[in-house]
Amino acid sequence: MNEATGLSATSVALALGTVALNSGAQILLRSAALRGATPTEPATLLKSPLFLVALAAYALSVLVWLSVLRKVPLSVAMPFMALVYVVVPIAARFAFGDELSLRTVGGAALVIAGVLVVAVK
Repeated sequence: MNEATGLSATSVALALGTVALNSGAQILLRSAALRGATPTEPATLLKSPLFLVALAAYALSVLVWLSVLRKVPLSVAMPFMALVYVVVPIAARFAFGDELSLRTVGGAALVIAGVLVVAVK
C-alpha cells in the first residue's frame, strides 16, 4: 500500500484500467454510430464489429471494476471513474477531430484535481 495515497499500486492500476476500458468503449461506440450502428435497428448493432467490441470492453471493465471494489472503499474508488470525463474528450479529439474547448480543458483539470483530493492522503 502506498502511504501517499492509501491505495496499492495494483488497485490504482486496476482503477485506471477500468477508466481505459470504459473510455475505449465510448470511442468505439461513437465509431460504430458514425458507421451506421443504429439503436432502433438492432440488426445494425449485431453486424457492427465496433459495437460488439465496445460491449466486450464494457463487460471487461465491469469485471476489472469488481476487482477494485474488493480492495478499495467505493468512496475512494469511484472518483477514479470521473477520469473518463478527461480521457474521452482527449481521445475524441484525436479519433474524430472533436473540439477541445477551454471550458472542456478547465473542467478536465477540475476533475483531475478532485480525483487527487480524494485519492491522496
